[in-house]
Amino acid sequence: MKKNYDRILILLLAACLVFLSYNAGRSRGSEELMKQQERLQMLNRSSIENMVIEGDENIYVIGHKSPDSDTVCSAIAYARLLNLLGYEAKAVITAPLNHETAYILKEAEVDTPEILYDASGENIFLVDHSEYAQAVDGLEDAHIIGILDHHGIGTVNTGNQVVYEGRPIGSTATIVWLDYLNYGLEIDQTTAYLLLGAVLSDTDNLTGSTVTEADREAVRVLAVTSGVADTEDLYAHLHEEKLSYEGFSSEEILFSDYKEYEASGVKFGIGIVNAVNEDIAKELAERMKEALPEGFKTRDVDLMYASVGIRENGEKIDYIVPCNELSESILKNAFPDYDEYDGTSYIFRTGLGRKTKFVPGLTDYLGARPHE
Repeated sequence: MKKNYDRILILLLAACLVFLSYNAGRSRGSEELMKQQERLQMLNRSSIENMVIEGDENIYVIGHKSPDSDTVCSAIAYARLLNLLGYEAKAVITAPLNHETAYILKEAEVDTPEILYDASGENIFLVDHSEYAQAVDGLEDAHIIGILDHHGIGTVNTGNQVVYEGRPIGSTATIVWLDYLNYGLEIDQTTAYLLLGAVLSDTDNLTGSTVTEADREAVRVLAVTSGVADTEDLYAHLHEEKLSYEGFSSEEILFSDYKEYEASGVKFGIGIVNAVNEDIAKELAERMKEALPEGFKTRDVDLMYASVGIRENGEKIDYIVPCNELSESILKNAFPDYDEYDGTSYIFRTGLGRKTKFVPGLTDYLGARPHE
């Protein structure tokens, strides 16, 4: 009996030693992993230490003209990131906010950033664009220190070292979220709400063709941090605000989400307009047809289009309205596979997304036929 007892005791002691050894190994492994993670975060932070800042060292973080939720919320969140890293940074905008972005800032209890009318001589960090045609006035004479974007490489160039982070991803806000993680910085509840609203808006509630797993994870994590229990409900409110053009003139609608580009010497502008169904899309397309000629006179472009889009229940339809005969001719040649023409719009029933199809298609077409 005593022998059995001794055997059991020995087995228990051996098990305890194995358990203690295993946990000690796990503890050492966890500590080592944490040290590696902290080391990586410090290395990531060091990658922006060589930003060349001039003058009073104040940095303006700014998005594109016709500011949308992604460009505004990303600017606010990235300015805070720079503040946490010890830089003097301030988010600014190029123009008044649209209804959707104003809603996000109101719900987050965040003040609307000031408008920067002229960037000449200022330290500028660009978010959500890298095109001079889309940028604040005076950017050619500004000191650009950084670019954070999820579009193609634009026309902006610098003579100095610059922070450049471009990713083929659903929204710039997701890149900002990733940078918080990479730099080991805490995202507060307000910033998380801003970034969440921006990702949902720019990815059409994670249904867009450029959505990545990073965007999905950003929504999941940011929803928890911001305290948003129902992202579907939040997006429904954002979508409602986005579709509202109450109090807008036709020209204001045209330029509410308008961007300009240049390819092979040809400048072109595309205004995005949102509609809830085809009846509303046709009404808005008619208004855009009337507004385009006058709007064209106010911009230094060769071609101009309005793209009235429907994004409902998985349906993607775009009504493309050209400004003039030249715009129409190039549209038909660049995109001959449109589904129909109703006398006002060229209709694409599988969508002609500005970022994914429209701009790349026009760029390729114009590149094959250099402007003389």
